Amino acid sequence: MAEPRAAANDGGHKPLSSWVLASYGAPAMPLAMVTLPMAVYLPAVYADSEGFGLGLAFVGLMMVLSRIFDGVTDPVIGFLSDRTRSRWGRRKPFVLLGTPIYIFGICMLFIPPIEFGETTVLGMTFNTGYPWMLLMLVVTYVGATIKDVPYSAWGAELSSNYNERTLVTSWREGFSVTGSLIGAFTPAIIFFFGYDKPTDAVFFLSLAIAFVMPVLIANCLISTPEHPPVETRKTRLPLRESFGYVWQNEPYRRLVIIFLFSTIGSAMTNTLSFFFVKHVLLAGDLYGFYLAPYFVSQIVAIPLWFKLSRRIGKHRATMAAIGWYALWSCFIPLIAIAPMVWFEPFEIARLLTFLPDEAYAGAVAYFEGIPTGKFLFFIVIMCLKGSSIGALTALPYAMAADVVDVDSARTGKSQGGAYFSIWLMTRKLAYALGLFVGTNLVVLFGFNSLADPLNTTNTQFALLMLAVTYSVIPAIFKFVAMPLLWNYPLTEDRVHEIQREIRDNREREAPAVPVPPAPGSPGALNPPPA
Repeated sequence: MAEPRAAANDGGHKPLSSWVLASYGAPAMPLAMVTLPMAVYLPAVYADSEGFGLGLAFVGLMMVLSRIFDGVTDPVIGFLSDRTRSRWGRRKPFVLLGTPIYIFGICMLFIPPIEFGETTVLGMTFNTGYPWMLLMLVVTYVGATIKDVPYSAWGAELSSNYNERTLVTSWREGFSVTGSLIGAFTPAIIFFFGYDKPTDAVFFLSLAIAFVMPVLIANCLISTPEHPPVETRKTRLPLRESFGYVWQNEPYRRLVIIFLFSTIGSAMTNTLSFFFVKHVLLAGDLYGFYLAPYFVSQIVAIPLWFKLSRRIGKHRATMAAIGWYALWSCFIPLIAIAPMVWFEPFEIARLLTFLPDEAYAGAVAYFEGIPTGKFLFFIVIMCLKGSSIGALTALPYAMAADVVDVDSARTGKSQGGAYFSIWLMTRKLAYALGLFVGTNLVVLFGFNSLADPLNTTNTQFALLMLAVTYSVIPAIFKFVAMPLLWNYPLTEDRVHEIQREIRDNREREAPAVPVPPAPGSPGALNPPPA
């Protein structure tokens, strides 16, 4: 992560210290530890033969329905957060309230206290896992919304400096990737202790989150300042008018459309990741081994993307990251169709010949039955592809902070909550759409998630289309978004102009300080005569 700038922020504020940046960003670590199971493990936990054994299409439907509900609640929380005035600020009370709800939902989702089975209600027979999953997803997402919308707006308000905003999101993304890395390593670590099911990994992750998240949230609330809103317009905007101003913001509207496409692609990839590794690579037991280097590459690359954004601008750095991501995604279907001879240079048996005979024999035996050439080729591609993920997460949030300034200059109000609520709502609905399309598309192509990968009923065509839906189709969605960033209007110079306008408006609207009359002049409080 980059160091804080020594220069002062725009408007004369001191640069944020490393401790403040770390305190604000640290809660992203347990959040990411959850994000990985929610995005990747949840379908596997509920729709895999070693999990709860539910149907993939219906599991996808439950996730979509909960996401739609989740998206609808975002604007409400954003509106309430913008209008809250309390001695603790307007963002912190929501973060404090949403955290325990979120933790409860996560634990109940991944560690259900009931056994799932068939039941009949009103003549309809169904598995109790479906309503339980839907209910706990709703609880989890409600807690997430109450916490995440104000948390995102809070981060955008920590600084008004164009580059320091990127620094804030870079720190947050650094902690986020660290959490993802922990989530990725967990299956690999517990594998050596005899735990090898998806449900085992999320059990330990859920317990860790329940203990770690409250501590980091508490430190964030205590150590991170929340600046009071600076508003030149004293009247409150009605909800409809407030969101009307938001949607009239052309840079923001463009940003939302751009990342709508990008998020659809990400949802398809995340949802199908486990099934691709298990059924195409035949390496389900090594799932954590691929995720670990994938997230390490993200951490290593974050400072590089931050430096690039300072050189060419956030929007063009984001465009470059999208292109890099899409490029390497297109190599993945080769794994499903290319002959095995193509992957011989990546075979463990070839790469580990330097080991002593006994160690070599043990390593080869450990990976017996797994096409290690394909798996290691996949890891290389994912590290190259994954190096862009940090930019695709951090830079958009920094850009979203800039567009809030456009609204503040126009309305005189500080409506970060409204902006980030619509931002998050759009991304959640896009994620739901991508999830629905991805799960149902592979089922339409004939893929069966409950099939035995070694004695499979899945056809070669079904596995190829699983690979394409996992990689190429998401890349197309991201590629569509890339050209829209080229002439993005909010450059660094333009953001500075807007912030000067905000300061000028603030000074113009500030009440004049009365000057006391000089002694002896009319109206002065003259001393009585001696």
